[in-house]
Amino acid sequence: MIVGAGDIGMSIIHYLSERGHLLTVIEKEEKRCKHIVDHADAAIFKGSGDEKEIWKNLEADKMDALMALTNNDKTNIAVCEMAKRDFGIPFVIARAHQPESMVLMKEAGADIAICPSIETRRLFLNAIESRTVETLYEQATIGFKLVMVTLPQNGAVIGKTRDRLDVSEKLSIASVFRNDGFVFPSESFVFKGGDRVLLLGSSDTVEKAAEKLREVEIT
Repeated sequence: MIVGAGDIGMSIIHYLSERGHLLTVIEKEEKRCKHIVDHADAAIFKGSGDEKEIWKNLEADKMDALMALTNNDKTNIAVCEMAKRDFGIPFVIARAHQPESMVLMKEAGADIAICPSIETRRLFLNAIESRTVETLYEQATIGFKLVMVTLPQNGAVIGKTRDRLDVSEKLSIASVFRNDGFVFPSESFVFKGGDRVLLLGSSDTVEKAAEKLREVEIT
């Protein structure tokens, strides 16, 4: 079941329809409903996603999964709540327009809440810093970050041991990838140029540590 056939919803509808999934869609704009009828195999219900009467007519209690993909966070929160509380849909994914709405969607029943603006920011930052730093995962609501840092050949930490980094309690060096293998670095581990270092912890400490690892030796 998909609620909202906008920019994200429409592409997901096409993708799932082409792969033979049985889809039920709620969409309030008539033009989008017609497009789905003409280009996808799905049952269409015209109306707002938070209208409970529509849900009763489409047998929502028989759905395996639901995606709340409207452009309105309040609607998506209401959809998550109805899906879990009233119809017992086992798996719910919600789109958050504002990052702060992710927590509310989880509280309302979403198993997964995704904020496209956060994901887009991560992709753009990765594009800018892809030669040295890659953000693998970020949870803005709790201030958590996971990054991979590639040490430059003339890096300031090259030849130094791990214990000289002065690592914060809110930061962990999870592993270091070197050549075709990886190690869990001890305090006496010595960094080499080209090492790829996996950092995780609070966002601010991870960013500071990444900057330190990226510093080059000025000669």
